[in-house]
Amino acid sequence: FLIAGIALLALLAIGREAVDLYTDALWFDSLGFRSLFFTRLAVTAVVRAATGIVGAAFVLFNLSLVIRHLGPVHLRRRYGNLEIAEQVPRGYLLAGTVVTALLAGWWLSSLRFDSQTSLAAFAWLRQTPWGVRDPLFGMDAAFYVFSLPVYDALNDYALIIIVWTMILVLLGYVLVGAVRMRDQRLEVDERARFHFTILVAVLTAVLAFGYWLGRYFLVLEGGGFGGALGYTDVTARLPARMIMCVFALLASASLVYGAFKRLWAPPALGLGVLLLGAIFVGQLYPALIQKLRVEPNMLEREAPYIAWNLEFTRRAFGLDAIHRSQVAYKQHAKVPSWETLAPGIAGLPLWDAEPLRTVYNQLQAIFGYYHFPHVDYDRYATSSGLAQVSIAAREFSAQGLPEASRNWVTLRLNPQYTRGLGAVVSPTFEATGDGEPINWLSNVNPVRLDPAAPPELDLRDPRVFFGELTTDYVIVQPSKDSTAVIKRPAGSPNGVLLSSFVRLLSFAWRFGDKNLLFAGDLSHDSRLLFRRGIAERLGTVAPFLVWDSDPYPVVSDGHLIWMIDGYSVSGTFPLSRPIQVEGITGVRYLRNSAKATVDAVTGAVRLYAVGTSDPVLETYRRVFPNLIAPLTQMPADLQLHLRYPPVYFSAQADVLEEYHLLAPEAFYAGQDVWQIPQELGTPGVPRPYRPAFATMRFPGSLHPEFLLTMPFIARQRQNMTALLIGRSDPPHYGELDLLELPRDQQIPGPAQVQAVIEQDPAISPQLTLWRQAGSDVDLGHLRIVPLDSGFLFIQPLFLSAQAQGSPIPELQRVIASDGRAVVMAHNLPDAVRGLASPDLANAGAAQAQTPSKGAAASTGLPGVPDWRKAYDLFQDADKRLRSGDFSGFGSKWTELRQMLERLSKTPR
Repeated sequence: FLIAGIALLALLAIGREAVDLYTDALWFDSLGFRSLFFTRLAVTAVVRAATGIVGAAFVLFNLSLVIRHLGPVHLRRRYGNLEIAEQVPRGYLLAGTVVTALLAGWWLSSLRFDSQTSLAAFAWLRQTPWGVRDPLFGMDAAFYVFSLPVYDALNDYALIIIVWTMILVLLGYVLVGAVRMRDQRLEVDERARFHFTILVAVLTAVLAFGYWLGRYFLVLEGGGFGGALGYTDVTARLPARMIMCVFALLASASLVYGAFKRLWAPPALGLGVLLLGAIFVGQLYPALIQKLRVEPNMLEREAPYIAWNLEFTRRAFGLDAIHRSQVAYKQHAKVPSWETLAPGIAGLPLWDAEPLRTVYNQLQAIFGYYHFPHVDYDRYATSSGLAQVSIAAREFSAQGLPEASRNWVTLRLNPQYTRGLGAVVSPTFEATGDGEPINWLSNVNPVRLDPAAPPELDLRDPRVFFGELTTDYVIVQPSKDSTAVIKRPAGSPNGVLLSSFVRLLSFAWRFGDKNLLFAGDLSHDSRLLFRRGIAERLGTVAPFLVWDSDPYPVVSDGHLIWMIDGYSVSGTFPLSRPIQVEGITGVRYLRNSAKATVDAVTGAVRLYAVGTSDPVLETYRRVFPNLIAPLTQMPADLQLHLRYPPVYFSAQADVLEEYHLLAPEAFYAGQDVWQIPQELGTPGVPRPYRPAFATMRFPGSLHPEFLLTMPFIARQRQNMTALLIGRSDPPHYGELDLLELPRDQQIPGPAQVQAVIEQDPAISPQLTLWRQAGSDVDLGHLRIVPLDSGFLFIQPLFLSAQAQGSPIPELQRVIASDGRAVVMAHNLPDAVRGLASPDLANAGAAQAQTPSKGAAASTGLPGVPDWRKAYDLFQDADKRLRSGDFSGFGSKWTELRQMLERLSKTPR
């Protein structure tokens, strides 16, 4: 029974690990990454085995010294009145000690060397030189990124092993009686005292190594200006750590000497010096240097180290390659005509992602169990050039099913509920007459492709097995999957074939789901799909990269392909400022080094390297040579959809707030520090300005590009100081440009422009009227268009009639401004025309019932604007009638009649 119990416990402890390994191997094999799985398994096993064996050997050696104190061990058994003492063979005790040491070594190695750290240890052996040396120690940056974390892990592991061994040794000596309490006094045998003292000496020697290693951590944990390396670190803390390293070695030697000589004075003296050194040398001396030498002359002392921080921070976040240029801004520059601007801004997006997501979920979800989690921006080629579009995949959400329908068969086997279906694509620069988006791609069963849509959007296989909401496992049977919606299948999902009972049993154990064992609807081609979420899928394949939390879908070759950005991240790049990225704190180095694609139908994963300038990615390409292909091997149609990643762009913008400064003196004084502005959405509720994609002409270029922009304002003020632009189209993909504005002029920032809009004497009453009528007014994202000598600000206005039970946002107006004058019209051309030509401002203003600031009011002549207004009143009245708002219909109809009567009496 004892053997059976031990076997059962071992099965429970090891079986789960074995099942996970087995099912993971099947999953990697289904993706074509079998060699990747076994390479990673071998890497983890080798690192864990090496560290575990060293730890086990140390524990075994020390426990064997304890066992020498142990005399014969007897087991007593009683049979009735007869008691028999049976001696335990010495070999059994030694075997038990070996097993204990091995288990301790393996377990303790897992505390510091998990699979991720094991991978980092292997990368340390294959590291790529950086070619950049820190100015303090002259070490290549690769030492800090690859070597230092491994040395630190080894140091921590040594401390863990020693402390754990000391606990086991102490327990062993207590059990054998070498450490005991007698007459309320602690008694320790000489051999136990000697053994324990030597262990303390070893521990102190490891602490000495920690002090030596800590010198290099000064470039990461500096206490200088702004938290970077400073004067006190270099002149006080650095020598202090070297001195403490020497003190720790001397204390270790004194412990060994005292143990052999049976003296207590040398160890006490050595440990006392170490303790006092930690207080006076490690803490008090640096504090005095900071107080007496640095604070009275801080700029002079800190200037060289601030220069290091500026240089290495800009290098760490790719700001050393930024293109900087000055904008020849003119305070009263005239806005060019629409005909002049149209080639560059006609495709400017007016639809924001959040209103679109609401519209899609209201009008295009079709069934309650479909949902659009995100809306993304992309561009597709049309006959007139690249057109910016919004795109969202229609995914399955179990929350949309009735509670009674959420059973195992429905959610795991039913082909209708194991995947999403299709996508919606809309041009972002136009809307219907009712203010709704125009859908180039929409609907299900069948999928509708608008005749005006680019041919590339022909979605022949709309299935979405892999996406952002697909978190649960499902079972698909290609022979039974509905093909009614598929014109031409893009392939079958790459799942694990359930071809044997062993596989079924393994997955039932892994997921804790007994239904897998008794499902009767499985066939020879049944495949189990798991890890269907994009981020989880890529995080499992390439955990050494940080993957973007927002993948975006692309229609390619008749089906959906997810594209996602991967980032090389390090928290130990020297002399760099730490920031937070994607929930990870302490990031000191960031590069968008990789792109990945995941097929929404098959689940196939492909990884591509963006250039060869990132040593982190190049190191892991050495470790896994066949995993990441050059970007040139990405299909050509997918390369057209590459974009500057917003996460990387936002991180660069955060750093650039201060690190656009080049002079240490200006950085120290906080001169010309920038910040990211806020914009107004719901009245009175500011929100951080979001980087946004826009199709417009880059200053100096001939054709519109897919650009990502972010403005800066002066800190604690609202005037704009610069505009950061990330470029996404070849041959300028990945370029970062900073348009700097003159400091001697007050150039309005986003908040100031929105204040002008809200306070405009013509627009403000209209906004108030809409709000009082029960409509939600959402001033959308303010887009900033750089012109030759100024800026054009474009803002959409969305209305949703909440009082009438219609929460669907409608794009009703477009507002244009140059920072001074404002025009609100029904569309972008009229708004720009009104802004560029005050004499024609009423053409746009009359449509919006608001004349532009400084423009002539409507003359009342029966021209086109008045008839457009009449038509708008008719449309509004008709909409209210259809929605059942008879009171609103009556008022609009009366207003329309009065206008028509006035127009009919006006002489032509």
